[in-house]
This record gives sequence, C-alpha cells and structure tokens, in this order.
Amino acid sequence: MPLSREQSEIWEAMGIGPQWILRSAEDPLLPVQAAKPQPKRPAVQASAAPAPQPRLPARPAASGFGAARSVPAAAPIPGRVMPRRMVPGVSNAPAPEPAPQVVRIDPEIGQAAATASWGELKGLADRCHACQMAESRVNTVLAAGAPGCPIVIVGEAPGRDEDLQGVPFVGKSGQLLDNILSAVNLHRGKDVAIINVLKCRPPFNRDPRPEEASACRAFLMRQLELLAPKVLILMGRHAVNALLPDPAARSIEALREKRFECSLFGRVVPTVVTYHPSYLLRNPVAKEKSWHDMLFAKKLLASETKGD
Repeated sequence: MPLSREQSEIWEAMGIGPQWILRSAEDPLLPVQAAKPQPKRPAVQASAAPAPQPRLPARPAASGFGAARSVPAAAPIPGRVMPRRMVPGVSNAPAPEPAPQVVRIDPEIGQAAATASWGELKGLADRCHACQMAESRVNTVLAAGAPGCPIVIVGEAPGRDEDLQGVPFVGKSGQLLDNILSAVNLHRGKDVAIINVLKCRPPFNRDPRPEEASACRAFLMRQLELLAPKVLILMGRHAVNALLPDPAARSIEALREKRFECSLFGRVVPTVVTYHPSYLLRNPVAKEKSWHDMLFAKKLLASETKGD
C-alpha cells in the first residue's frame, strides 16, 4: 500500500527504509507470464503386470537372550509433545529463578544523595556499592544534560557503550534517540535532559531487577527534583513502573497517546509514555509512533509554557 506524502516525510526523517517489497506476481506493470505447459506422461497399460522380484533366502532366526530384534519406531501422535529424553546423571529440571540480591544501601550515601547538588551526585554514585552491579561496572552513568532543560527523558538502564563512556544513550539506541529528537527539532542537553532508572549497567544488558531500581531510587528522585521538568517522557516499561503509580502491567502501546500526571515534590508534571529506542531498533515500523509521541510531548510543553 503506498504511503501518503506526510508518512513518507515522517519515515524519511526517522531513517526508516522500505519495509517490504512487491511480489512480481502482484506488480501490475510486469507482463503476465503464461503458465508453462506440463509434459504429458505416457499412459500406463492396465494389462502390463509388474516384473517378478527375486526372493532372498530366509535367514535363520537368532535365539537366546543375545538375539537382536528389530523394533519399529513408534510413530508420533499428532498434537502430542514427545517427552524429553532423560540423560543419566544430568538434571533435566528447568533452571531456577535467580534469588533476589541483598541490597545494602549505605545510609550515609542515601542521606547525602537526598540533599546533594547536581555536581555531587556523580561522586556519590561512584562510591555506591549497594548491589552487585557495582562489581562489574566500568562507569556510573548519571545524566546527559543539566537543570534548565524543560523536558526530561527517563530510560531504563545503561548499556555497554554507556558503561564505557559514562553517558546515557550513546550507542545505537542513543543515535536513534538523537535522530528522533532532531526530527521534532529537539536537542539533548539544551531542550532535553536524559537519565535512567539504574545508574549502573546490568550484567549482559539484562532487564533491571526491582531491588536494583530500589537501590538507585535515591539518585533518580534527587535528579528529578533538581531538574524540575515541565514535561516527563518515560521510555520503556521499567521507567513506567518506577514513576507511574499502578500502571496495571499494561503494554506501552496501551499507555501511548495519553496524558499522565506524575507528582514530583509538590508539583504535578505532565507525563508521556513511549517506546524505548532499543525496541524501535527491533521494530522499525514503530518509529513513526515514537515520532508522534514526541510531538505530543512538545504540545504539552507548549501548554505548560503558555500557562507560565
């Protein structure tokens, strides 16, 4: 189905290429190819009898317990799952879920983070060893931008590139996010500040765990207090779970295109939910939806600025 002019401009701005190709059989500009005639098979005479096959001499049957017998394999029953083959000495049980980490938040660091300045937060995060992520991190990842940016984006957790550079959203997800912001005339560090729920990279880029989000919460909330956003954009379900009360485990698709309100330190901040850029890398067609979410956030910002 052809795209409209507006859709084509959106897809071009978001860096989306063609998502499908037209089959040659469906192309009206290609000539219709005639079906190739099938060669006729010679008729089989009904009176012709098959040639007799020579019979092999019968083999004597083996006797005793050492006799080998040929047992036909059982045919699988349609719709039935065959049981897993058991290997002696090897457990076939599914791997157990990892036990929750023991989080020991240093009271001194937690109290200091609650009143720290923007510049002091980085040093406090570097001293934090509340959970196991501190043992594998290269850098803590605090923020891109500073107080004064009217829009704040909250992501989930740093990845490999972010861990190496100490800056959020600098890998492929970050490049895509910059393209999305540029497509709606927004820029990180000037119009948008970016932070994450977690300040350290989870091993193997796995999902954040609840106890890890709890360990980082003092830093997240102090960042939001100092940034004082006029509009909040939550990217991904972990950001939603951290800041929206009772999301009821709804999908990001169901939460999009709605105005939520997040209570932050006596202020009600208009909030938008959208996809995480890593999801968009796996599902490029959803980039257009993210583009509209950013426009919705700008619309909310305009209304907030007009109210001031």
